[in-house]
Amino acid sequence: MLGMNNRVDLVEKITPWRESWKVHVKVVKLWYQKNTALDPSQNLLHMVLMDEKLHKIQATIRDELISKFAVSLNEGDLYLITNFTVLPNTGLNRVTKHRFRLLFQYKTSVVSVVSPRITHSGLCFTSIDEIDQMTRDHNFLIDFVGIITGVRKERDVASYGKLIKAVVLEVFSHGKKVQCNVFGNAYDLLEYENLQKYPRSPLIVLESFKIKAIEGGVILQNVINVSRLFINPDIPESVEFLSRFSVASYGFSRLVTNDLGYLISKVDGDYFNPKEISSIQDLDVDNRDAHYFVIETIKEVMDEPDWWYYSCVCGHPVVDHEDLYLCDACCSCVEHVMLKYRIRVKIHHAGCDVLFVLLDNAATKLFGKTYSEAFLRIDEEFPVDPSVLAVSTPSY
Repeated sequence: MLGMNNRVDLVEKITPWRESWKVHVKVVKLWYQKNTALDPSQNLLHMVLMDEKLHKIQATIRDELISKFAVSLNEGDLYLITNFTVLPNTGLNRVTKHRFRLLFQYKTSVVSVVSPRITHSGLCFTSIDEIDQMTRDHNFLIDFVGIITGVRKERDVASYGKLIKAVVLEVFSHGKKVQCNVFGNAYDLLEYENLQKYPRSPLIVLESFKIKAIEGGVILQNVINVSRLFINPDIPESVEFLSRFSVASYGFSRLVTNDLGYLISKVDGDYFNPKEISSIQDLDVDNRDAHYFVIETIKEVMDEPDWWYYSCVCGHPVVDHEDLYLCDACCSCVEHVMLKYRIRVKIHHAGCDVLFVLLDNAATKLFGKTYSEAFLRIDEEFPVDPSVLAVSTPSY
């Protein structure tokens, strides 16, 4: 707990024109990098620090001081830091927009604290519209979130005398697509088998990526040792993006391999092939898991209480087990889940009734409302006693 004598300075106020600063910050990113400018044999330890106002600044520890500080610094933890040097923030790959950065000295004090808490992850997403407006290479690295709709493995490329892996991604966000080149260790997260296990094209979070101008547009590209990517991360930002972006308004297929050996996902209208329309009889005869196109008239929407379910951000239903949510697709317990439609509709065909289950995207198109909008409408029309809701509704 910070007392009256522990008044701290805001990160945004830090300048070189004052010697004494005290900041209360969270380490939101930490990475090692070679000191290529002065001595490639030496390492630098870099961090991004964020205060409770969500302002960020980069900090650097030189090779000779890493052993002094590294043991007590952990990503996600809070610290009270004093006695550091303030330098201009320069370079072609800056991780914050602050005019200055911090350099640790031998006299720098780092004290671990537990409060006040800073819960924000530090991610600050750039929109695809902002990216499209760039006309030259951007010196500030950005965060981006979207849905993977294409994966293409390239030949190994040479970098500083070594061959490194390369993957080209196509990422979809708010009706647009952007190319993203990924080099180095991040390649391992993009193995085809790993990406194809999800029921829907995976959500991807790109942290500290470079915007590069190319002929006819821009692309995103990782900076080795600095950039990170996360597939279907179990974080509040994933749920926020999927809800705000309204992924339910788009239909994404599972990633599949095309004739060229690339992974692709079909989005919305790309699904439909009029030559593949099936009848109800075809479905009865075939009796296998596959994609079908059926044209029929819905006679009735079933009035049932279980018209929704909880899903992981990967799109797979989760199982509620002893206050935990289990996702079989991710093979883990998840904390952040989403509400999804699961509506049964009745179709009358050839003298008999046939039931179809409409999941999120199809139900959204049928009702013209996302599941979030539907729940808000129900809350307005049928308000629930908060004391009852607190007992009966699981947190998510």
